[in-house]
Amino acid sequence: MNRKKVESGIRGFFSDLKRTKVGIIGLTLMILFIALALLFPFIGNMKDIENWNNLQYWQDNPKAVPPCWATKDVFKTVEIRGGQTSDSLQIMKGEIGNFTYVSFSFIYDLQTVPPKEIILDFIGNYTKPTYVFIELRRPDNTTLILTGRPFSDDETSVMNIFGIDPNKYSGEMRLPLSTYTNNMITVNNYIGPWLQENNVTVQIQDLYRLPSVAFNVIHEVLAPDMLKKANMTYLSGKYNLTVMFYSNDANLTVELKKFIALGGCYGLFGTDSSGRDLSMGLLYGIRWALIIGFSVSVISVLFGGIYGVIGGYFGGKTDEIMLRTAQVFYSIPILPILILLAVIFRPSIWNVISMLIIFGWPSTSIVTRSMALQIKEETYVEAAKALGAGSSRILFRYILPQVFPYLFASMALSVPGAILTEASLSFLGLGDPSIVTWGRILNEAEMAGATINGYWWWVLTPGLMITVVGMTFIFIGQALDLILNPKLRR
Repeated sequence: MNRKKVESGIRGFFSDLKRTKVGIIGLTLMILFIALALLFPFIGNMKDIENWNNLQYWQDNPKAVPPCWATKDVFKTVEIRGGQTSDSLQIMKGEIGNFTYVSFSFIYDLQTVPPKEIILDFIGNYTKPTYVFIELRRPDNTTLILTGRPFSDDETSVMNIFGIDPNKYSGEMRLPLSTYTNNMITVNNYIGPWLQENNVTVQIQDLYRLPSVAFNVIHEVLAPDMLKKANMTYLSGKYNLTVMFYSNDANLTVELKKFIALGGCYGLFGTDSSGRDLSMGLLYGIRWALIIGFSVSVISVLFGGIYGVIGGYFGGKTDEIMLRTAQVFYSIPILPILILLAVIFRPSIWNVISMLIIFGWPSTSIVTRSMALQIKEETYVEAAKALGAGSSRILFRYILPQVFPYLFASMALSVPGAILTEASLSFLGLGDPSIVTWGRILNEAEMAGATINGYWWWVLTPGLMITVVGMTFIFIGQALDLILNPKLRR
């Protein structure tokens, strides 16, 4: 019978919750956030979180770019990893005379503006002198050769391009292409002559200016006066970048590690100044927001509720001592204490949670004490005493059930405060440096001057996440109050 009553009560509770608009919205959002937190290992990338502090891990991402949905007329990042098959990649291997070669052709589509950078990253292995050939075929059928021609007296060693031993090497070969093109030697030997061959006027002063803009110039529409124009006009269409390695070493092996053409936007929420994918940090932050909110609210509210009920029920000196103790804790400002502890001890999220619980229960205990003082005077409580019921039975059977509606609402309403307190500490740089939270993302944005530099996505999105999660539990708390408070239900 009792089990049926409990099941009936639960069904009735959720039925009432569904009738309140704020309850439906709050419950839906809470379920969504819990699902995102639990499913992060499947929908997110744990390697990104594990390497959040490893800036080298993010070196190939575009820096401080907005989300792609918020921008237009930008080049969207193209990334091809080793082992992937792509229509934008063609690999050829073979032999020409005594030379063994491996050739990689990458295709990228320019619509309005060129990529910010092109990263070429290979894994190579050879034991004899090895050379490299790079050319760019443009949509206007012109070809720009960026090295010496292969199998000639003008061969270009891998030393000149990748800065590695040309005779024997095994390991990574990495080249940021703009670094190579925006170089006085490359401009004088290859880009300048190419422009002149295509009837572009190149004066002495242009050769000194070109190293700062050469990477963009090779994507421009060719015209005699193009170097004199203040604004560049880019040639749209498909570009084919070919990189060929060749050597007398018959065992020459070169494999693609990654090819990245960096654009002016990235993903759903953009990147920070270190290139970190903010969407991963924001999604992962949900987990810690819920852990902090739930653990602090449930433990502090339950402890405070039981503490207050015990003091109010027993009264006398017991109540006086317990009340004064609660008032002492209640009068202590928690944020300065947390700041002091963070300075003295190594910042830890569990220390923050513990402190929030220790200083978070008094407000609940003061309210439940006053409720217990009223409830213990009710007729049914007096009757229970007359029948010989013990104090524990009266507390947990007759008084606490009357207090639980208030406790449930308080739990929901105290979640935002816990999340905001942790975010405040992290924003001040006193949060746990080993975990990724929304407050920490805001702190890093502040340190990088995101607001001044116009990186709105870096500031707005974590702020909105904190707001929406806080609003979720405020909606649930209001709905619980409407359902469980008879006066508000009228």
